This record gives sequence, C-alpha cells and structure tokens, in this order.
Amino acid sequence: MKYLLSIIVLILIGANVSQAQCTSCAIQQDEYSDFCFTDDNFPDYCAQFSDKRDVFRLAKGKKIRLLPNENEFGDAYYLQIANNRKLKLSALEMLFVQQAVKTWTVERRKYSHTYTASGLGYKIIQEGKGEIPQVGEQVAVHYTGYLENGEKFDSSYDRDRPFTFALGQGQVIKGWDEGVALLKKGSKAVLRIPPDLAYGPIKRGPIPANATLFFEIELLEQ
Repeated sequence: MKYLLSIIVLILIGANVSQAQCTSCAIQQDEYSDFCFTDDNFPDYCAQFSDKRDVFRLAKGKKIRLLPNENEFGDAYYLQIANNRKLKLSALEMLFVQQAVKTWTVERRKYSHTYTASGLGYKIIQEGKGEIPQVGEQVAVHYTGYLENGEKFDSSYDRDRPFTFALGQGQVIKGWDEGVALLKKGSKAVLRIPPDLAYGPIKRGPIPANATLFFEIELLEQ
C-alpha cells in the first residue's frame, strides 16, 4: 500500500488542478458550502467540504458518498477509506480524494475564524484545560507557520523544541501577543495574522512583504 500511495503522490504532483466555487459543483449547497474542489483531470468528480462537519461529500454526478473529514490526514487515513468496503472507492476515486484533501488542508486554515477588533483571526481546534496566560508570563508554544498558498516557512516541530517568550512584551509579532493571550494553556488553534499584525511591508526570509500569515499553534502547559 505504501508503494501505491507513492505512485499516487507522483501522479498528483503533475496534476492540472482547477479550484472552483461551490456554485460549479453538482452538489446541493447547504451546510457543505465552505469549499468546493474540482480537477480538470477528473471532470466527473467534485468534493465539497465544510470546516464545521466531520464528513465531506464526494460526488460523481448525482451519486454522493460521505467521507471522514479529519483534522489531520495521513497514510493511515487513506488506508482507512481504501479498506472501507461500504465506501467502495475505486483507484481513480482515491486519486481524486487525495488531491482534494491535499488542497482542503491548505484552504481549511482560512475558514471559521473569530475576528478581533484589530483584524486578528483565531480558530480554536482543541480547547485546553489550563489557565489563560497573563501579560509578562513566560509561555511555551509549538507552532507551524504557513503562507496563504499553503507553503510552510517555519516550524518548531521540525526543531523538536517549543518556542518560549514573555507574553505581551513585544518579543514577538503583534498577532502572536494578541492571539496567544486569548487561549487557555493546552489549547490548539489556528491564527490568521494580517500584515499589519505581522511583518507589514518588510520581507523577512521566505515571508514576502505584506503577507498574511497562518499559524497552527499549541500553547503548552508548563
């Protein structure tokens, strides 16, 4: 199966992807209307996602099947649905699903945010049981940072070491100081940080000027 997944990845790298609005999908528009995925290489198929649903729709014409919409997708996920006899997914459908999920993983960060007066967006993925940190308190955070196109530019997980800083003391970008102060310790969240709360017109390494940044963060309990 690992060999099959490797082949799928190689095929999809060269796929000519066409992303469409949900109005172009042959699926009813209701609670599954956050994001609709189509691909020119699979003209008969459409996938429709909602950030608030634990399933997504795979459609071929009027035939609709519901597949798990998980927070994290990986090899185990594809093995699970490929071996699910009720779903009866063909190899072609598996190819389409993998490309749809790959795109949804990027797009999902852009939905369901709560916005503050400053323009910061935050979405709590998992609520922690700890206290909300106080200004001046030393906090530890694991994070992965992404550009709007889904490109990863930094991750504390890659270094296997959390990032620590004093909250509210200007040691990090404004969006971090504000966003982390909204979370209970132990929480996982996505922050959508507009340019004026990030690096503004300054280019910083792989981060272009005036970039909106997305951070998947985990506020650790110390």
